[in-house]
Amino acid sequence: MSTIVGVMDRAGFDANTDNLVLVDPARERLLWIPRDLWCAALNNRINAAFRTGGPERLRAALAEHGLQAEHWLVCSRTATEQMLDGVSVLVPVPARMVFDYPLTPTSRIEDGRKQIAFDPPAAVLRGERVHQWLGARGGSDLHRIERQKIFIRRLLEQRFDFSRTLERRDDLSISGDDAVADLRRVGPSWRFDTFGPTVPMEIGGRQ
Repeated sequence: MSTIVGVMDRAGFDANTDNLVLVDPARERLLWIPRDLWCAALNNRINAAFRTGGPERLRAALAEHGLQAEHWLVCSRTATEQMLDGVSVLVPVPARMVFDYPLTPTSRIEDGRKQIAFDPPAAVLRGERVHQWLGARGGSDLHRIERQKIFIRRLLEQRFDFSRTLERRDDLSISGDDAVADLRRVGPSWRFDTFGPTVPMEIGGRQ
């Protein structure tokens, strides 16, 4: 049994699931799904699946790529922001990283941007710096996924209480207790992988 975890990029459930991770307890693996993965049946990227058809369409989009998810947990951005409020995490920074970032975490980058940087050898993430580390774009989405893996592993090593997300039931879509049971098994020794290999291309004007 596996559970797909999705995080919306805005409050509510009419936005894209820009973060998708398949939790596979049998393999002790977390598999990140690139948000721009193309789904022919959708004629769209996979991050639009939940917005346009709920959990069943998301599960069908995963199945198109040979991935099975029996359960699901999709969080509005509101739930994840509450969960991460007050978090402090130390992450390694092997080389200076510079990104363009929206003026605020929930603004569109098209409406204004600022330059942010993370300097070696390490950075302490708290407050807006957490969202910058997780969401700043540089290169392809694959670069951002690698930063997310580091952050999640650090939280697991700190025994962070992810169940805080469940406190906001109005901001969740969850299949039931089986999803929670899968998530409780996740540990820092699990494999953190990215779905692939993928080939960059443009389809219908979409990258």
